[in-house]
Amino acid sequence: MRPRTMWPLVVAAYRGLPTFQRERVREMGFGSILEIEPFFVDPPVIQVIRDRWDRASHSFLFPWGHMVPSLEDVARITGLRVDGEVVTGVTYADYTDLTQQLLGLEPFGQDDYERRMVGRVALLQSLGLAGARQKADELLPAFVERAAGFTRATYGQDAEDTVRADRDLRRFLVFFFGKMLFTTKGDGIHCRFLELLDDLTRVGRYAWGAALLAHTFADLSTGTGRETTVGGFAPFLQVWSYYYFPLGRATEVDPRAVPLARRWLPMVSTATYAFQLDVLRRHVRDFPALLVVWEPYADYGDADQPWVVSGRGLFGRDIWVHCLNEIEPLYLRLAVRTLGLHQRWIDEAEPRGIGRKTRGKAKTVDWRTRFPEQFSDWHRGGQVVTNDATDSTAYLRRYQEEYSLRDFMRPERVSRLEGQLAATTVQLAEARSALETVAEAGGASSSRGPAVAAEVSSLQEQLTAAAARAERVERDLAIRYEELESALAGETLTVTELTEQRSQPEPTELPRDVAELRALLAVEARAGQLAAERLLKVSEECYCRGRERAREQGRASAYSESVLASSSQYERNVQDAVGAQRSTGSRAPMGPPPPPTTAADLGEAESSQRGPATPAEGGDESQTTPP
Repeated sequence: MRPRTMWPLVVAAYRGLPTFQRERVREMGFGSILEIEPFFVDPPVIQVIRDRWDRASHSFLFPWGHMVPSLEDVARITGLRVDGEVVTGVTYADYTDLTQQLLGLEPFGQDDYERRMVGRVALLQSLGLAGARQKADELLPAFVERAAGFTRATYGQDAEDTVRADRDLRRFLVFFFGKMLFTTKGDGIHCRFLELLDDLTRVGRYAWGAALLAHTFADLSTGTGRETTVGGFAPFLQVWSYYYFPLGRATEVDPRAVPLARRWLPMVSTATYAFQLDVLRRHVRDFPALLVVWEPYADYGDADQPWVVSGRGLFGRDIWVHCLNEIEPLYLRLAVRTLGLHQRWIDEAEPRGIGRKTRGKAKTVDWRTRFPEQFSDWHRGGQVVTNDATDSTAYLRRYQEEYSLRDFMRPERVSRLEGQLAATTVQLAEARSALETVAEAGGASSSRGPAVAAEVSSLQEQLTAAAARAERVERDLAIRYEELESALAGETLTVTELTEQRSQPEPTELPRDVAELRALLAVEARAGQLAAERLLKVSEECYCRGRERAREQGRASAYSESVLASSSQYERNVQDAVGAQRSTGSRAPMGPPPPPTTAADLGEAESSQRGPATPAEGGDESQTTPP
């Protein structure tokens, strides 16, 4: 799972704008989000959150209850405006005229009548960012500054040249919308916002934060579970999780910065994506409900956050949010604990007429008249959420009954495969029935008289072609049936293995600790032995070098002389003691003295053997006795 956003390049394109152009962008309300320093987007965290999305209730299903990102979350985290004119209007099947007029580029599409996309490469070339790549040893801030230098050489610097300035700004805004705020699948960038960019003086009046929330909900609801990318502004959900259920995946480095996304520095892990995903799923499953922060902004003020002040009238309301052809409900009544209220159970059904049916239409549609009720709901300001529940006990009990059996370790994957398998089985049965009907009709037609031979021949050809098509469909369905069966078997086996692993008791940590201590002791003992051997070797080398120097000087070492002297003295004392014992015929009062062991004893033994020292031998002349 990787984000589709090109956040660093968008920020580089913004920083490369001339000063007067950046001021225009700030007046539109995009300065706060564009001045957030790009950071690491954490795909495992985003995927774990996506796994918890429920289409029917338009909310996340966590072990502690429903949770829904709100307009206040968008305003505080991104700094985008969430009030104002609704982001809606007309979408077209062909944007050729608008693209050529406003961007100076050529759109593309599936055919000449559905040209709704502008090429990413062409747009990057117009911004001077074609071929800009981060080097392997290059830090992200350095890459952003280097890429910003490319764009500075491309933008027009003359504020009086309004035609070029407006064209440059529209190109940047299309790139900003398509590759940062409202990212979609594929490499192209949709032109659906061009009509709103025709009059640049009105761009700042729209509720772009509400449009971001609508696009995020739409991307979550259209997911199949097999995506390798995530749409929308992925860092929004990432930072949102930091405030409500902190999993220790980021560090708050600037507690005073606004918007709130500027305060965090995500932690980068070198573990594999699959390993991190499994660990995070377990952490979310086992996260203590008492540690969930339901009101993270209770102590936050509104200083330096005009987007929060202006949008406060829409906080705490159920409302339909719009992003042109993406119209999604915001159900805060499912998560009133974020408003400081107690939660009660509410039965919700997926809204009809909104969702997949409104997306991907290759024709001109005015979404204000297509869904007038939802359009009017925005202008009414939605509906204030109230709740008279005295506690959340009944809600939590019903919530566990409703969702406790759902396995979010493999969310919806097995059930989806089972549903596809059942649908394929029904299609296969219908195809076989149609094939049998065609065969019977063919046999009955061949038994008619010669008067209708021409008609029978024509019908026979049609029946033969239909039978061939039915056989092909049957073969395709059979292959699909086998593929789904094998996929279902594989997923079931994986779930079984994970269940068995969770059911097995975890081994005690004591044996492992004892083994580790023993290993450490063995290592230390071996290290001590090696040190002793090294010291002994050094001593032997020093002794050998001393002997060699003594031999070179032509005399015996003092050590050898002392040993010899002490040895002869000891033997003489032994002989004297034995002789005295024999002469008296009794036991000597004491045995011979022990051999000298210390340096002082060795010196005394040597001096006793050699007699009194003479002045020539180094003695003191005043201490000698006269003859």
